[in-house]
Amino acid sequence: MRYLACLCPLLLAACGIAYQAKPIQQQQNIDTIQQAKPTQEGFRQFVQTQYPQTAWPITAWDIDSLTLSALYFHPSLKVAKSDYAVALAGITSAGLRPQIGLNGQLDRSNQANGDISPWAYGLQVNIPVITANKRQINIDIASYQADIAKILVSETAWMLRQQLSLDLILLAEQQALQASLAKLQKSQASLLSAYQKRLDIGVAGKSDVLPIRLQHDQSAWQLQQLTLQIRQTEQKIMHDAGLTDQNNVALNIAAVNISQILKARFEQPQAYQDAKTIQHYALTNRMDIQRGLAQYARAESQLRLEMAKRYPDITLSPGILYEYGDRIWALGIGGMLNLLNKSSDLWAHAEQVRQNEATRFYALQHHIIQLSEQSYLKYRDAANLLISMTQEYAQQSQRKQQLENQWHQGLIDKTEYLQTEIQFYAAQQRLVTQQANVLRALQEIENVMQKPLLLSQQTATFAIQAQEVPVK
Repeated sequence: MRYLACLCPLLLAACGIAYQAKPIQQQQNIDTIQQAKPTQEGFRQFVQTQYPQTAWPITAWDIDSLTLSALYFHPSLKVAKSDYAVALAGITSAGLRPQIGLNGQLDRSNQANGDISPWAYGLQVNIPVITANKRQINIDIASYQADIAKILVSETAWMLRQQLSLDLILLAEQQALQASLAKLQKSQASLLSAYQKRLDIGVAGKSDVLPIRLQHDQSAWQLQQLTLQIRQTEQKIMHDAGLTDQNNVALNIAAVNISQILKARFEQPQAYQDAKTIQHYALTNRMDIQRGLAQYARAESQLRLEMAKRYPDITLSPGILYEYGDRIWALGIGGMLNLLNKSSDLWAHAEQVRQNEATRFYALQHHIIQLSEQSYLKYRDAANLLISMTQEYAQQSQRKQQLENQWHQGLIDKTEYLQTEIQFYAAQQRLVTQQANVLRALQEIENVMQKPLLLSQQTATFAIQAQEVPVK
């Protein structure tokens, strides 16, 4: 009975923490999503702590401030950080030592053999001993898993920034097209009015007016569609920044001047001067490359673990027994013997997993090399086309200026000038579209290299405020 009295406090201590259910508060989540605002105190503290150079309050939202909003509000990053927290907890659980076991025994005899006492008490302690450094290997595996989760956080942050960059380029293109299209429609309206007057006095026929009217109506429809698209793009930017428009006013998005950005970047072409430069930076800087290396290191640790399992863990079992008046002590040693399987069978699967990760990494490098070549080729072709279209636009501009001077001098008719003006604005729209295509091509190079090149002068860092992975 004395041994049982010693066991009772240990059993009670193990039952000290009770499970508590924590159901998901669906309505609370909805309220949190809808009430997210960039004016929140928590967001202000985040901005001033992580990026103190950012002016507060934010009055004009550029790529840097929008990225900050996405880093704070967007649920995708919250999920990635939560996965990272789970992986960090896995390091702790992987390092836990096995539990010590206790076995108790109580017997009573009828003393038929003349025993001194009718009672027998026994207590045995089972002490597991892990061999071949398996515990440290498990810690290494969990640490590599945490590294992978941490890299995924950075990848998620990068993808949010990349999407916002594409949104801003699209918005700048739409706004520039809207301005040019409005001028084009005004010129078409003037030309239509001039031909209508000619029709009224019998100088022109309906066949002359009809094409101009159709072009005017088509431009009006395009302008309406473009206005709707701009509104949708602005809403998408807000959503990609992790916000909703239910309780938020429209963000004042800073204007993006495509021509100025291209001019500034063309003056510094060293970041994307050829496919080999892009390829070298991508193969050494991309986060999926780092993640692939971490996955391969994890597979190697798993193979080490399977090979270490050739050596069985043992259990030491010291004990004491009071048996019908006799006091007896004992020491037992136990372990699993692998007699039914070959040793090589234990790590054959792990070896195949490691080879699979190596094959995947090779395929990833192959894919990145192809992306580097394709992105540079796309940029080069788009830039060459932009050069020719810029020359065409310059010629149209010069011709427009000449005819405008001739019109003011009374040398040509107004309709001739208006037709040239319409051609000029059509060329201007083609130039804006091609400029946006070049900007998107450069943005694709930025994504391949995973290095900010275009819309921001600052080098974004996507550090997360969390416990670092222990050194392996």
